[in-house]
Amino acid sequence: MIIAPLKKQIKRVTQPVVRKLKPAPNIPLKPASSNWGVDRGTPVSRFYIDRFMNAHRDDITGTVLEIKNPRYANSLGSALKRVDILDIDTNNRHANIFTDLATADCLPSNTYDCFMINETLQFVYDLQSAVRHAHRSLRPGGILLVTVPCTAQHDSELKDVEFWRFTRTSCERLFGDVFGQEMIEVETYGNFASCVTGLTGMAVEENDPAMYDNVSPIYVQGVCVRAQKKREIH
Repeated sequence: MIIAPLKKQIKRVTQPVVRKLKPAPNIPLKPASSNWGVDRGTPVSRFYIDRFMNAHRDDITGTVLEIKNPRYANSLGSALKRVDILDIDTNNRHANIFTDLATADCLPSNTYDCFMINETLQFVYDLQSAVRHAHRSLRPGGILLVTVPCTAQHDSELKDVEFWRFTRTSCERLFGDVFGQEMIEVETYGNFASCVTGLTGMAVEENDPAMYDNVSPIYVQGVCVRAQKKREIH
């Protein structure tokens, strides 16, 4: 015969454990902006991209190639000899080279001192071919500056041709295999707060400026790469 205290112990052990949880935060069901926050101010990711490009402004010199428009060539470049603009869209009035970067045989070899590829490679399926063409187009000693997304909204107009999101490790492998590991510098940007505000479409101007000083290795918003083509040894 089981005594009463033992019955109580068995009942307590077999009952499901109910934990006291803190109330869940109010999570919005819709983003503040579905356009990365452009309609509200400066997109969060753009803040980091601009900071990376500004840090490497001395690389933007001589003969330069940029994707879609001369945004950084015009704002950060110095001692420019020529600026070419590459795009797959033949209606782009800024561009003078029309090709898919993955099949860019028309790109001249050993020509550019700096090639800037910002927020573009997620739309290129054959990444290895694209990086090889970028490398081929640079002069020995030339610099490739790249930014790619990790945690980000998809482009509503180009979602059917948006293939990739990137990590530090994938970029180290992708660019290191072509340029050599010793010739690349890879850095990540973002943190939990910037990832959340970026996904919800909040603008830079709506956030605490101190938020941008913290870089998390776990909550990554995007990746930046500086790669240099090896100089010829005579």
